[in-house]
Amino acid sequence: MKGKGIIYTLLLACAAMLAGCDGGYDCYLENIAYNRIGFYKTGNAEQKYDFPEELTVSLLVNGRDSIVVNHIKNADALQLPMSYTNTCDTIVFSYSNNIDDTIRFYHENILFYQSMECGTIIYHRLDSIRHTKRFIDSVAIVNDYVKFEANENVKIFFIE
Repeated sequence: MKGKGIIYTLLLACAAMLAGCDGGYDCYLENIAYNRIGFYKTGNAEQKYDFPEELTVSLLVNGRDSIVVNHIKNADALQLPMSYTNTCDTIVFSYSNNIDDTIRFYHENILFYQSMECGTIIYHRLDSIRHTKRFIDSVAIVNDYVKFEANENVKIFFIE
């Protein structure tokens, strides 16, 4: 009987130690930092702008365009991936009346070593933005570090 008590105690101690073990991995499931862009009415940084017409958004990478968002309506924000190899992302907003606006996001890519298990991830720091002025009045960087947080990075003010 005494031997069984020792075995039960040892088994319980082993189970408690194993339950306390954790892989320790705290890797991000998503490894792309998204540039969070909000749409606003000109002159009012608090009033969101909803597109009354359809909007198509394309990314230009290495001279080729890739449609990211196709024919959305009533959108007041976007999340767009950023390039980790280039330092300029070109985005084209195509409106339903065959007019386009082009926005260029100039940024620095910041390599961040997370851990041996998770490897590296890339953040971005927005340096400047250039844009055409067909429907876009102005663009403001409100949070220059593009990370894995849900904070808005850029405000685009549209002409009504």
